[in-house]
Amino acid sequence: MTNIHVVWLQGQGCTGCTVSFTNATHPSLADLLTGFIAPAEGVILDFHQTIMLPWGEQAIQVLDEAQEGQLDPLVVVVEGAIPDESTARETGGFWCLSGEKDGEPITFSERVDRLSEKAALMVAAGTCASYGGIPHGRPNPTGAKGLLDYLGRNWKSALGIPVVCVPGCPVHGEHLAEILAHAVLAVREVLPLPELDKEHRPVHIFRHTAHENCPRAGLFADGKNSHEFGEPNCMGLLGCKGPIAHCDAPKRGFIEGVGGCTTVGSPCIGCTEPEFPDRPYSPFLAKAPASFFIVEKIHGIGGSLGAVWSRIKRRKI
Repeated sequence: MTNIHVVWLQGQGCTGCTVSFTNATHPSLADLLTGFIAPAEGVILDFHQTIMLPWGEQAIQVLDEAQEGQLDPLVVVVEGAIPDESTARETGGFWCLSGEKDGEPITFSERVDRLSEKAALMVAAGTCASYGGIPHGRPNPTGAKGLLDYLGRNWKSALGIPVVCVPGCPVHGEHLAEILAHAVLAVREVLPLPELDKEHRPVHIFRHTAHENCPRAGLFADGKNSHEFGEPNCMGLLGCKGPIAHCDAPKRGFIEGVGGCTTVGSPCIGCTEPEFPDRPYSPFLAKAPASFFIVEKIHGIGGSLGAVWSRIKRRKI
């Protein structure tokens, strides 16, 4: 089976998505790299500046080989936002580097440009890479963008595959591990690419809101709200953005089924959304727009009345 080569680039980020990814267990990083999943075997992580052994010129040579087409088929994973280097050049500087060539610095955006021309698939790991995340928050002095806007929403890889975004701050490790395994199978035409929503997120993960996946949602339906942190009820009044953010972490947990923001008593801050960290997801503890709560209550009352009527109405068994 033809090997799949993976180059993982890190730009404007905190490496939190790498830490999260190494905590994934279903599948784990070891599963992906050792061929534990038979159809997805032959994955080679050629470049990852945080966890790779080579360094200096030997490490940068891998990127040069990828740019020259020597590592096909190539999957490029981007972690961190991509800055606008034109603003830095005005003062003779730069924002973010990714090595050098013949003594000349190569910016992160240049690496993305060159590798995107060779990539069979581009995956954005985390919200910074997907939509700009924390670096693109107002006033965005570096002009940071996510991969989706940087390459363009209509961009397609050499295999005709659009940018795949797996947001989160940090990304859920198993979200990313699943999508990378699925992506390898898609590149090999074993499986179709997962269905993406309008923000290029995999639908099977991001279809429902954090509120819909939250174990406290039933308490909201009963009108039970937390007014102080530590209370076990719905945290909508404490600034939870779960009703307007798409994520399954409250139901799935974060590592081995444990954790998930609202599960452990923290309001959702909407970190999987393109606007994060700006409004309506900031300030983090400001209440989500009231329109959601009004609409949900109306739907809840209607549903309850429908259930009562159905209970009263005679039916044949």
